Amino acid sequence: MRALIISNPTSGGNETMLGEVVGTIESLYDEILIRKTLAQGDAGRFAEESGAYEHLIVIGGDGTLHEVVNGLMKLPRDERPTIGLIPAGTCNDFARALALPVEPIEAARLFKMSYAQSVDVMRVNERYGLNFIGVGLIADASRQIDPLQKESLGSIGYFLATIRQFRELDPFDVRIEHGGEVVHDGPVSFLYVGNGAYLGTVPTKLPTQSFTDGLVEVVHSSAIGFPMIRQLLTQQLGLEQSSQEWVHLQMSQLTVHLSESQLIDVDGEHFEAERLDVDVLPGELSFLVPSH
Repeated sequence: MRALIISNPTSGGNETMLGEVVGTIESLYDEILIRKTLAQGDAGRFAEESGAYEHLIVIGGDGTLHEVVNGLMKLPRDERPTIGLIPAGTCNDFARALALPVEPIEAARLFKMSYAQSVDVMRVNERYGLNFIGVGLIADASRQIDPLQKESLGSIGYFLATIRQFRELDPFDVRIEHGGEVVHDGPVSFLYVGNGAYLGTVPTKLPTQSFTDGLVEVVHSSAIGFPMIRQLLTQQLGLEQSSQEWVHLQMSQLTVHLSESQLIDVDGEHFEAERLDVDVLPGELSFLVPSH
């Protein structure tokens, strides 16, 4: 069996840790090729060239994984290798959703006792995501996090950035359609579309959340000001809410029309758009996950 390792040195994948990971898993493979990312786009390009390998081992954070997913989705489905994820970033949200240890060597040790789990992929316009799509408060907060603060404080940095956003937060108008029917038309403070179960290292606490059911969780809120701050702090950004100001739906497809171009966050990567076409692609990728 052959494995390709994609390692991002800037996400904590330093030479010592890389060597320890290789030493931990080398007995499982007949051949291992290591490719290190040097610039944005490298991980996606390496992933697109990984069709000859059974396993694609990703050492990096959420940004590296996002690139890899978008590279793999350019390959025919039967040519995509199974992904072995070694968390080496700050949040590692999808690794947490997979119940992987966030300590890299511990995650590597589990390869010997892992099985391949199919996971759903979200198609968002012309790109792909695994974990979440955020508009409004969520997208603005993640963009505002200072990199040094993120590195030192992790999810606390996310909370601080979120609270800062309340000073500038204005509702925006959104129309959400599902199957040609309008399910919401009006102002919201944020829109969250989730496939994974963590946001900024914090569990979203949605009991129906699953990356294997062919559905995404769609949560939006009109709550502004102190009530929202209180809920965010008491729930630690959890989205499990009973208030009428918080709406939670499940969908396999949705179209989002925004009244003006907005910042969109897909798994921590940002772009601007006035319309989002979101489809769930069931079981498109497979990951090595711990056996229970």
